[in-house]
Amino acid sequence: MARKEITLDIRDREQLLTFKIREMPATRLESWLLRATLLLGAGGVQAPQDADPQTAGAHLAAQGLSGLGRIEYAKAQPLLDELLGCCSRVVERVEERCTPESVDAYILDVKTLFTLRAEAFKLNLGFPRPEGESLSGCPAKAATVTQ
Repeated sequence: MARKEITLDIRDREQLLTFKIREMPATRLESWLLRATLLLGAGGVQAPQDADPQTAGAHLAAQGLSGLGRIEYAKAQPLLDELLGCCSRVVERVEERCTPESVDAYILDVKTLFTLRAEAFKLNLGFPRPEGESLSGCPAKAATVTQ
């Protein structure tokens, strides 16, 4: 069985960009989740003790904003970069992995970066995507999910 992936189009100002986002390998995702949980915990955010992993992830995501002011950016940046690393830009069926160094060549709007990271987060934590959900003002082909 292959890792989950989605393909989505994002309108970045006047250009339409296509991206593919792939799920992290299980061991890498486990490491990411533990580091994110420890970082959020240092910011005062805690998941309920009786929560299952799916519920805990949603709770941490919802509560994470309240703790952001107490989190050091230098410690959060590697986690953000790893989410971006799940993404590839697709141009004429050729994929180019997204890195903090490469995206400035084609992404103009910071909302596009937020969208990419949010979609990578949702894919990796198993958040369901409503059918036909539009992303960033794109037309009908907003996302194709492959599992």
